[in-house]
Amino acid sequence: MEKFDPSTWIRVGPLAELEKRGVQQVKGSKPAVTVFWHGGEVFAVDNRCPHMGFPLHRGTVKEGVLTCHWHHANFDLCSGCSFSLIADDVPCYDTHIENGTIFVSPQPRRKFGKEDQLRRLQRGLDQNVNVVLAKSVDLLQRSDPSGQTVIREVAQYGSRRHPQAVDGMSCLSIAANLLPMLDPQAAYYMLYKAVRNVAGNCAGRSPRMMSEPLDTHEHGLEDLTRWLRRWAENGQVTGAERTILTVAETSATLSQISSLFFRTATDRIYSRDGQGITICNKGFELIHYLGRERAKDILPLLVRWITARGSGAEDRHDWHNPIDLVTPIQAAEKQIPAWLAQGQGKQFTSEDGLIHVLLGDDPILIIDSLGGALRDGATPQQLTRLVAYAAARRLAHFALSNELQDWGAPERTFSYANAIHQVIKRSPVDAELVRGIFHGAIAIYMDRFLNVPSVPLPGERNTLETLPSDPQELCRRLLELLDKQANVEEAARTVARYVRLKHPLKALFNTLTLATVREDLYYSNWIVLEAGIQQALEWEGRVEAEHILVGVVRHLAVVCPTPRTQIKPAQVGLRLNQGELLYADATPSETVSM
Repeated sequence: MEKFDPSTWIRVGPLAELEKRGVQQVKGSKPAVTVFWHGGEVFAVDNRCPHMGFPLHRGTVKEGVLTCHWHHANFDLCSGCSFSLIADDVPCYDTHIENGTIFVSPQPRRKFGKEDQLRRLQRGLDQNVNVVLAKSVDLLQRSDPSGQTVIREVAQYGSRRHPQAVDGMSCLSIAANLLPMLDPQAAYYMLYKAVRNVAGNCAGRSPRMMSEPLDTHEHGLEDLTRWLRRWAENGQVTGAERTILTVAETSATLSQISSLFFRTATDRIYSRDGQGITICNKGFELIHYLGRERAKDILPLLVRWITARGSGAEDRHDWHNPIDLVTPIQAAEKQIPAWLAQGQGKQFTSEDGLIHVLLGDDPILIIDSLGGALRDGATPQQLTRLVAYAAARRLAHFALSNELQDWGAPERTFSYANAIHQVIKRSPVDAELVRGIFHGAIAIYMDRFLNVPSVPLPGERNTLETLPSDPQELCRRLLELLDKQANVEEAARTVARYVRLKHPLKALFNTLTLATVREDLYYSNWIVLEAGIQQALEWEGRVEAEHILVGVVRHLAVVCPTPRTQIKPAQVGLRLNQGELLYADATPSETVSM
């Protein structure tokens, strides 16, 4: 027990009064503290239920157990430990009686350090309790604003229990990439939502049965690459897992592993409507963040995204009829090494013309033009940037006369194009990966009718000069527009105005991120957000950055606002950590001690 010091301890009042009433709130304490008389002793606890902050003085004490009647969480009155999975432990305070007067320590009995917070985070993940997760994320982020502590801990947890690297683990990767650009509020909400998604995906799942690498070091990367492709083509998940884990045991660099993996992933044309490449890229970005030594933990989560038979565009009717797109793509793939060789030493200068072709309606011309660009000196990274920009234009021109689910096609294409760009940045000289550029370009062609009629870009039909010019006011306006439905075009105009005035993009990225994470949205919205930010940085200072971000905000605005229920535990957890009284009660009712 803490040493009693009447000059620093909080005076509660006469013991006789507490004996009569059974419960009494402590005036002037922060956070709010309540004292109970039970079994001939005085107990003091934080008055806010650690589940959702409901006042515990309105609960019931029986046989040493305090019950909060809002969600029926139970706590040991002596230690504050919770008997209920839905709630965290409630802080307890030492008490002292001096001459018939009760005093309470100003500090909780238990001091929570970093290791305690990590254990609480682990418990929140195991039990999938959102408020516990929120409080842990907040306090750990305060001690490590970069978010690395939380991301590493949750990534390790997810690598053991997550069924596939989708949703939660993808969101965790996105958070790792975007957190350095965000203010504390947006960073906290994004990190919390990512952790919440991982916990939800893993809820009720036992640790995964882990494959092992081959018990040999005699195979080179060429053999392992052939085997990985073989297992992927045949849908043999276990074979693919053991092979890629064997690769991870070699001295291969992360760039080499990425090339090997994505060669296999692009053996199928636009596999899984582009989602396979997108998800796998998020996995590799997470490995890059965590370090090469963690490849063995994350790679098995990705294998199922490259081993599904019948998942490529080769197997889809619409890529064969009314125009056969598969045969010319496959013919072009064979020419890529020669085209790259012909382009060495040249400089490609026809970007605008190629963008026009990419957004056109002649797929054969698109394939031929990409081949010609390679022969004329275009680098793979230059082409991926152009293809990603063209894909973003599909979102920017998307016709609102389409159905809501129609947004899925251009969002997947844009996400895929950005993923191929990131993959090739990691392995810029790998000729086999270049075929992914052709796959993405034809996916843009397949989305062309979603731009009929083509929505004009902001400023083409009306002026932007009537909008505010102050960057903070524009960001506030954007958030206010996204509080209401049917503000798609006004949100686009606001973003265009901000970028056109050459205000710092970081503040706009922060606003777009906050606007995204506060909504109840699927991970695909996060992927489009991140892709837009990554591509806007590629074009910073040019009008293309404006067009990309217009596409991103239109994609977001069409679904805003949502009920925003998912973010409420994060808000409650933050307020509880800050000592706020969530439910004021000027007339406390008595608690019966039995």
